[in-house]
Amino acid sequence: MLEREGLKEDLEAAHRRLRAGSLRIRIPRMVGLHRRRTGAHFHATPEFFLQTGGATDFDCAGGKFRLRKNEVCVMPAGVPHAETPVDLGTPYGILVVLHDTDGCILLRGSADASRHIESYGVTRLGGPGYAFQFLDHVARHLSIHRTLRSGFVEGLIEAFLTAVLTGFLQPEAGNARECSLLVSEAAKLVRASLSKQEMTVASIAGTLGCSPDHLTRRFKAERGMTLNVWIARERVQLACDLLAWPEYNINEIGWTCGFTSASYFIRVFRAHTGLTPRTWRRQRAKKDDDPAIPAFLMDKGDKG
Repeated sequence: MLEREGLKEDLEAAHRRLRAGSLRIRIPRMVGLHRRRTGAHFHATPEFFLQTGGATDFDCAGGKFRLRKNEVCVMPAGVPHAETPVDLGTPYGILVVLHDTDGCILLRGSADASRHIESYGVTRLGGPGYAFQFLDHVARHLSIHRTLRSGFVEGLIEAFLTAVLTGFLQPEAGNARECSLLVSEAAKLVRASLSKQEMTVASIAGTLGCSPDHLTRRFKAERGMTLNVWIARERVQLACDLLAWPEYNINEIGWTCGFTSASYFIRVFRAHTGLTPRTWRRQRAKKDDDPAIPAFLMDKGDKG
Protein backbone atom coordinates (compact mmCIF):
# COMPACT_ATOMS: atom_id res chain seq x y z
CA MET A 1 0.00 0.00 0.00
CA LEU A 2 2.82 2.42 0.86
CA GLU A 3 4.57 1.65 -2.44
CA ARG A 4 1.35 2.25 -4.34
CA GLU A 5 0.94 5.64 -2.66
CA GLY A 6 4.55 6.51 -3.38
CA LEU A 7 4.10 5.77 -7.09
CA LYS A 8 0.97 7.90 -7.16
CA GLU A 9 2.72 10.81 -5.42
CA ASP A 10 5.63 10.74 -7.89
CA LEU A 11 3.31 10.78 -10.89
CA GLU A 12 1.18 13.54 -9.38
CA ALA A 13 4.33 15.62 -8.79
CA ALA A 14 5.34 15.13 -12.44
CA HIS A 15 1.84 16.18 -13.47
CA ARG A 16 2.14 19.38 -11.43
CA ARG A 17 5.53 20.19 -12.96
CA LEU A 18 4.05 19.64 -16.40
CA ARG A 19 1.16 22.03 -15.69
CA ALA A 20 3.67 24.59 -14.38
CA GLY A 21 5.76 24.30 -17.55
CA SER A 22 8.84 23.01 -15.71
CA LEU A 23 8.90 19.34 -16.78
CA ARG A 24 11.62 18.43 -19.28
CA ILE A 25 10.49 15.73 -21.72
CA ARG A 26 12.96 13.62 -23.72
CA ILE A 27 11.74 11.75 -26.83
CA PRO A 28 14.29 9.63 -28.71
CA ARG A 29 14.12 9.73 -32.50
CA MET A 30 12.33 6.88 -34.25
CA VAL A 31 15.44 5.39 -35.85
CA GLY A 32 16.32 1.72 -36.39
CA LEU A 33 12.85 0.59 -35.41
CA HIS A 34 12.41 -3.06 -34.42
CA ARG A 35 15.99 -3.91 -35.36
CA ARG A 36 18.36 -6.02 -33.33
CA ARG A 37 21.17 -3.99 -31.79
CA THR A 38 23.93 -5.34 -29.56
CA GLY A 39 23.20 -4.72 -25.88
CA ALA A 40 19.87 -3.05 -26.62
CA HIS A 41 16.21 -4.05 -26.56
CA PHE A 42 12.92 -2.67 -27.82
CA HIS A 43 9.24 -3.01 -26.94
CA ALA A 44 6.09 -3.39 -29.00
CA THR A 45 4.45 -0.54 -27.06
CA PRO A 46 5.80 2.81 -25.78
CA GLU A 47 7.40 3.17 -22.33
CA PHE A 48 7.21 6.13 -19.94
CA PHE A 49 10.22 6.84 -17.70
CA LEU A 50 10.29 9.26 -14.74
CA GLN A 51 13.74 9.78 -13.20
CA THR A 52 13.39 9.97 -9.39
CA GLY A 53 17.08 10.03 -8.43
CA GLY A 54 20.50 10.11 -10.05
CA ALA A 55 20.35 9.81 -13.83
CA THR A 56 19.97 7.24 -16.61
CA ASP A 57 22.24 7.23 -19.66
CA PHE A 58 20.18 6.09 -22.65
CA ASP A 59 21.90 4.74 -25.75
CA CYS A 60 19.41 4.65 -28.63
CA ALA A 61 19.80 3.96 -32.33
CA GLY A 62 19.31 7.68 -33.01
CA GLY A 63 21.71 8.99 -30.36
CA LYS A 64 22.61 9.13 -26.67
CA PHE A 65 21.23 11.30 -23.88
CA ARG A 66 21.13 11.54 -20.09
CA LEU A 67 17.80 11.57 -18.26
CA ARG A 68 18.20 13.55 -15.02
CA LYS A 69 16.15 13.69 -11.83
CA ASN A 70 12.56 14.91 -12.33
CA GLU A 71 12.80 14.59 -16.12
CA VAL A 72 10.68 12.19 -18.15
CA CYS A 73 11.32 10.16 -21.28
CA VAL A 74 8.79 8.77 -23.72
CA MET A 75 10.44 5.80 -25.44
CA PRO A 76 8.64 5.14 -28.74
CA ALA A 77 7.60 1.61 -29.58
CA GLY A 78 10.26 -0.28 -31.48
CA VAL A 79 13.21 2.01 -30.67
CA PRO A 80 16.24 -0.13 -29.64
CA HIS A 81 17.75 1.26 -26.45
CA ALA A 82 20.12 0.41 -23.61
CA GLU A 83 20.02 1.99 -20.14
CA THR A 84 22.89 2.62 -17.69
CA PRO A 85 22.22 3.91 -14.15
CA VAL A 86 24.27 6.82 -12.81
CA ASP A 87 24.49 8.15 -9.24
CA LEU A 88 24.76 11.92 -9.13
CA GLY A 89 23.69 14.17 -6.25
CA THR A 90 21.11 11.57 -5.23
CA PRO A 91 21.08 7.74 -5.31
CA TYR A 92 19.79 6.21 -8.50
CA GLY A 93 16.06 5.71 -8.93
CA ILE A 94 13.62 5.53 -11.83
CA LEU A 95 9.88 4.90 -12.23
CA VAL A 96 8.70 3.09 -15.35
CA VAL A 97 5.16 2.75 -16.72
CA LEU A 98 4.62 -0.16 -19.13
CA HIS A 99 1.59 -1.23 -21.11
CA ASP A 100 -0.36 -4.23 -19.82
CA THR A 101 -3.33 -6.09 -21.25
CA ASP A 102 -5.97 -4.35 -19.16
CA GLY A 103 -4.13 -1.25 -17.96
CA CYS A 104 -0.49 -0.70 -17.09
CA ILE A 105 2.39 -1.95 -14.94
CA LEU A 106 4.33 0.48 -12.76
CA LEU A 107 7.71 -0.41 -11.34
CA ARG A 108 10.72 1.22 -9.77
CA GLY A 109 14.32 0.61 -10.73
CA SER A 110 17.46 0.72 -8.58
CA ALA A 111 21.12 0.11 -9.45
CA ASP A 112 22.88 -3.04 -8.27
CA ALA A 113 26.61 -3.38 -7.53
CA SER A 114 27.30 -4.18 -11.20
CA ARG A 115 25.51 -1.01 -12.35
CA HIS A 116 22.57 -2.89 -13.76
CA ILE A 117 18.99 -1.76 -13.17
CA GLU A 118 16.94 -4.01 -10.88
CA SER A 119 13.14 -3.76 -10.63
CA TYR A 120 11.09 -3.62 -7.44
CA GLY A 121 7.80 -2.21 -6.18
CA VAL A 122 5.90 -3.68 -9.13
CA THR A 123 2.21 -2.72 -9.26
CA ARG A 124 -0.48 -3.40 -11.84
CA LEU A 125 -3.23 -0.85 -12.40
CA GLY A 126 -6.44 -0.93 -14.37
CA GLY A 127 -7.31 2.11 -16.40
CA PRO A 128 -8.22 3.37 -19.83
CA GLY A 129 -6.85 1.05 -22.48
CA TYR A 130 -6.18 3.96 -24.80
CA ALA A 131 -3.61 5.66 -22.51
CA PHE A 132 -0.60 4.40 -24.45
CA GLN A 133 -2.06 5.67 -27.71
CA PHE A 134 -1.25 9.15 -26.40
CA LEU A 135 2.41 8.13 -26.19
CA ASP A 136 2.27 6.71 -29.72
CA HIS A 137 1.27 10.17 -30.96
CA VAL A 138 3.92 11.86 -28.80
CA ALA A 139 6.53 9.80 -30.66
CA ARG A 140 5.39 11.49 -33.90
CA HIS A 141 5.94 14.99 -32.55
CA LEU A 142 8.48 15.92 -35.22
CA SER A 143 5.69 15.80 -37.79
CA ILE A 144 3.86 18.60 -35.99
CA HIS A 145 4.40 22.21 -37.02
CA ARG A 146 7.17 23.79 -34.92
CA THR A 147 4.88 26.45 -33.49
CA LEU A 148 2.46 23.79 -32.19
CA ARG A 149 4.90 21.04 -31.24
CA SER A 150 5.42 21.90 -27.55
CA GLY A 151 1.72 22.19 -26.79
CA PHE A 152 1.03 19.00 -28.73
CA VAL A 153 3.54 16.99 -26.67
CA GLU A 154 2.60 18.50 -23.29
CA GLY A 155 -1.11 18.00 -23.92
CA LEU A 156 -0.66 14.33 -24.77
CA ILE A 157 1.65 13.72 -21.79
CA GLU A 158 -0.93 15.33 -19.50
CA ALA A 159 -3.65 13.11 -21.00
CA PHE A 160 -1.44 10.04 -20.46
CA LEU A 161 -0.66 10.91 -16.82
CA THR A 162 -4.31 11.64 -16.14
CA ALA A 163 -5.32 8.28 -17.62
CA VAL A 164 -2.74 6.40 -15.51
CA LEU A 165 -3.70 8.27 -12.35
CA THR A 166 -7.34 7.23 -12.79
CA GLY A 167 -6.12 3.68 -12.13
CA PHE A 168 -5.25 4.67 -8.56
CA LEU A 169 -8.87 5.76 -8.03
CA GLN A 170 -10.23 2.32 -8.80
CA PRO A 171 -10.88 -0.01 -5.83
CA GLU A 172 -8.14 -2.52 -5.15
CA ALA A 173 -9.19 -6.13 -5.43
CA GLY A 174 -7.09 -7.60 -2.65
CA ASN A 175 -3.77 -8.81 -4.04
CA ALA A 176 -5.21 -9.35 -7.50
CA ARG A 177 -3.68 -6.12 -8.77
CA GLU A 178 -0.25 -6.78 -7.35
CA CYS A 179 2.29 -8.37 -9.63
CA SER A 180 5.05 -10.46 -8.10
CA LEU A 181 8.62 -9.52 -8.86
CA LEU A 182 9.28 -12.93 -10.43
CA VAL A 183 6.42 -12.63 -12.93
CA SER A 184 7.21 -8.98 -13.63
CA GLU A 185 10.87 -9.75 -14.36
CA ALA A 186 9.83 -12.66 -16.58
CA ALA A 187 7.52 -10.37 -18.56
CA LYS A 188 10.25 -7.76 -18.86
CA LEU A 189 12.76 -10.34 -20.13
CA VAL A 190 10.27 -11.58 -22.70
CA ARG A 191 9.49 -8.10 -24.00
CA ALA A 192 13.20 -7.34 -24.23
CA SER A 193 13.89 -10.57 -26.15
CA LEU A 194 10.95 -11.05 -28.52
CA SER A 195 13.24 -11.05 -31.55
CA LYS A 196 15.46 -13.81 -30.13
CA GLN A 197 14.40 -17.15 -31.56
CA GLU A 198 16.37 -19.00 -28.89
CA MET A 199 14.22 -17.58 -26.05
CA THR A 200 12.43 -20.33 -24.07
CA VAL A 201 10.73 -20.70 -20.72
CA ALA A 202 13.79 -22.64 -19.56
CA SER A 203 16.20 -19.86 -20.54
CA ILE A 204 14.06 -17.23 -18.81
CA ALA A 205 13.75 -19.37 -15.67
CA GLY A 206 17.53 -19.90 -15.67
CA THR A 207 18.13 -16.15 -15.81
CA LEU A 208 15.72 -15.65 -12.90
CA GLY A 209 17.16 -18.49 -10.83
CA CYS A 210 14.11 -20.75 -10.64
CA SER A 211 12.80 -23.87 -12.33
CA PRO A 212 10.71 -23.69 -15.53
CA ASP A 213 7.82 -25.47 -13.77
CA HIS A 214 7.80 -22.99 -10.88
CA LEU A 215 7.89 -20.02 -13.24
CA THR A 216 5.10 -21.48 -15.37
CA ARG A 217 2.87 -22.07 -12.32
CA ARG A 218 3.46 -18.59 -10.92
CA PHE A 219 2.91 -16.95 -14.29
CA LYS A 220 -0.34 -18.79 -14.94
CA ALA A 221 -1.63 -18.00 -11.44
CA GLU A 222 -1.06 -14.26 -11.95
CA ARG A 223 -1.67 -13.82 -15.67
CA GLY A 224 -4.26 -16.52 -16.32
CA MET A 225 -2.19 -18.19 -19.05
CA THR A 226 1.05 -20.11 -19.34
CA LEU A 227 4.25 -18.25 -20.09
CA ASN A 228 4.55 -20.01 -23.46
CA VAL A 229 1.11 -18.79 -24.50
CA TRP A 230 1.92 -15.27 -23.28
CA ILE A 231 5.19 -15.22 -25.25
CA ALA A 232 3.31 -16.22 -28.41
CA ARG A 233 0.67 -13.56 -27.74
CA GLU A 234 3.31 -10.84 -27.28
CA ARG A 235 5.05 -11.89 -30.49
CA VAL A 236 1.77 -11.77 -32.39
CA GLN A 237 1.02 -8.33 -30.93
CA LEU A 238 4.40 -7.08 -32.11
CA ALA A 239 3.73 -8.60 -35.53
CA CYS A 240 0.37 -6.79 -35.69
CA ASP A 241 2.15 -3.50 -34.99
CA LEU A 242 4.80 -4.18 -37.65
CA LEU A 243 2.23 -5.20 -40.28
CA ALA A 244 1.04 -1.58 -40.26
CA TRP A 245 4.44 -0.63 -41.76
CA PRO A 246 4.32 -1.47 -45.49
CA GLU A 247 8.12 -1.31 -45.83
CA TYR A 248 8.45 -4.57 -43.84
CA ASN A 249 7.75 -7.76 -45.77
CA ILE A 250 5.93 -10.54 -43.98
CA ASN A 251 8.89 -12.94 -43.78
CA GLU A 252 11.01 -10.15 -42.27
CA ILE A 253 8.32 -9.43 -39.68
CA GLY A 254 8.16 -13.09 -38.67
CA TRP A 255 11.94 -13.18 -38.20
CA THR A 256 11.94 -9.90 -36.24
CA CYS A 257 9.25 -11.27 -33.90
CA GLY A 258 11.28 -14.38 -33.09
CA PHE A 259 9.49 -16.99 -35.21
CA THR A 260 11.80 -19.67 -36.58
CA SER A 261 10.10 -20.02 -39.97
CA ALA A 262 7.50 -18.30 -42.13
CA SER A 263 5.11 -21.25 -41.87
CA TYR A 264 5.35 -21.27 -38.05
CA PHE A 265 4.73 -17.52 -37.96
CA ILE A 266 1.61 -17.85 -40.12
CA ARG A 267 0.31 -20.79 -38.06
CA VAL A 268 0.72 -19.02 -34.68
CA PHE A 269 -0.59 -15.71 -36.02
CA ARG A 270 -3.73 -17.39 -37.38
CA ALA A 271 -4.27 -19.25 -34.11
CA HIS A 272 -4.32 -15.94 -32.18
CA THR A 273 -6.11 -13.68 -34.65
CA GLY A 274 -8.08 -15.99 -36.93
CA LEU A 275 -6.34 -14.43 -39.93
CA THR A 276 -3.11 -14.84 -41.85
CA PRO A 277 -0.60 -11.96 -41.54
CA ARG A 278 -1.29 -10.95 -45.15
CA THR A 279 -5.05 -10.80 -44.59
CA TRP A 280 -4.55 -8.89 -41.34
CA ARG A 281 -2.42 -6.29 -43.16
CA ARG A 282 -5.00 -5.95 -45.94
CA GLN A 283 -7.90 -5.50 -43.53
CA ARG A 284 -5.97 -3.06 -41.34
CA ALA A 285 -5.19 -0.93 -44.40
CA LYS A 286 -8.91 -0.80 -45.24
CA LYS A 287 -10.01 0.08 -41.71
CA ASP A 288 -7.26 2.70 -41.18
CA ASP A 289 -7.53 2.23 -37.40
CA ASP A 290 -4.71 4.72 -36.72
CA PRO A 291 -5.92 8.04 -38.15
CA ALA A 292 -3.27 10.36 -39.50
CA ILE A 293 -2.46 13.66 -37.87
CA PRO A 294 -4.59 16.34 -39.57
CA ALA A 295 -2.73 17.98 -42.44
CA PHE A 296 -3.01 21.48 -41.02
CA LEU A 297 -0.91 20.40 -38.01
CA MET A 298 1.88 18.96 -40.10
CA ASP A 299 5.24 20.66 -40.52
CA LYS A 300 5.96 20.28 -44.23
CA GLY A 301 9.57 21.37 -43.77
CA ASP A 302 10.50 18.79 -41.12
CA LYS A 303 10.88 15.21 -42.25
CA GLY A 304 11.82 14.29 -38.62
